[in-house]
Amino acid sequence: MKDNPLVVTLYPNALGMGYVISETPKELINYGIARIRPLTKDKYVKRLFRFIKEYKPTLILLRGYSDADNRISKRVVKVIDAFEQEAIKMDLPVYKYSREAIKEVFSQFEGNSKYSISKTITSWYPELKRFMPDIRVYPNPENYRMGIFDAFALMLTHYYME
Repeated sequence: MKDNPLVVTLYPNALGMGYVISETPKELINYGIARIRPLTKDKYVKRLFRFIKEYKPTLILLRGYSDADNRISKRVVKVIDAFEQEAIKMDLPVYKYSREAIKEVFSQFEGNSKYSISKTITSWYPELKRFMPDIRVYPNPENYRMGIFDAFALMLTHYYME
């Protein structure tokens, strides 16, 4: 019997979804970014079911979106809400952390922008350096691979706060 819960961290964004499957921050099972097309709630929920069927998690981590730093699309809000509803139906606990909570945790490591948080994460997980995008320059869109770092930041925030 496992001592650590199996955690599925999901961070949907405009292009798909960053994810981390872990038992602890040091015991990673899988991670990546899933391109989801078409960008419909049903496609995201199917991916959630696939993760649950394959990994049998004991809890789900999701992005919270009720804080003042809410630059999240209505479509992504619907996806997060659908994930939460499906997890509750399956009696899986759901923890949600806002971008503000993530920034608060990472401010202790001199990082409160997405790029600086990503740099901190790659210092802890050198295997992620190959995914590290260049710093975003306005008006360019965010790099697709940033979703991996968003998911890692969410997972690490949970372990830090629990």
